[in-house]
Amino acid sequence: MAPAQIDGVSALRNLPLFQDAPASLLRRLLSSARPLALARGETLFKAGEPAEGMYALVKGQIKVFARADNGQEKVIEVVTAPACVGESLLCAEGREPPRAVDHVSHAAALSEALVLMLPREALMQEMATDPTLTVRLLADVSGRLNSLVRDIEAVTLHTAAQRVVSYLLRAQTCAAASCTVSLPASKGTIASLLSVTPEHFSRILHDLQARGLISVQRREIVIPDVQRLAACV
Repeated sequence: MAPAQIDGVSALRNLPLFQDAPASLLRRLLSSARPLALARGETLFKAGEPAEGMYALVKGQIKVFARADNGQEKVIEVVTAPACVGESLLCAEGREPPRAVDHVSHAAALSEALVLMLPREALMQEMATDPTLTVRLLADVSGRLNSLVRDIEAVTLHTAAQRVVSYLLRAQTCAAASCTVSLPASKGTIASLLSVTPEHFSRILHDLQARGLISVQRREIVIPDVQRLAACV
């Protein structure tokens, strides 16, 4: 896809990392930024490629995943705009001679996506003179690390059904007794994210629906009683 026109300052301002940053800082970053427009399924980066910088996801969804030699994929994260991708590698350096590290995972678009690639050198230069930006980056990376630790804990200590229920409860954003969860990606992608097969994921949803705990309408999961679902496993 050809890069679309992006209001760069507004796009960066939507990210928690830059929401309070001076406009002058954002314009400096944008002067070296590279806009990318990805079609669904198009690769953003591959494991083993040098990490050139951070990707600001302006529109769409990106899946971050690992791929085995036999082609099997394990989804690590589904990132929805506005968000950052690849920020955890900004301050890391490879072996001598000093250089940026390589990506350790793959990333591809789950839908049409607009991305701004912010070069590592420009970001490092701004962080060197703006401690607030550095603190926000650390907070962002820390939050993502904590989320991944929770995912590892769930895979190792929880049953598949517990992982699915926990995911649905985390995904619901309303405070009401009942709510509707919209799956951000296909059921196959969510199944991989939760480390279950698509068939097992469908069976778990079917069982929960048979018990009256949820109602499945394609990607819409209706939870009639949030507390009852939370207590079911």
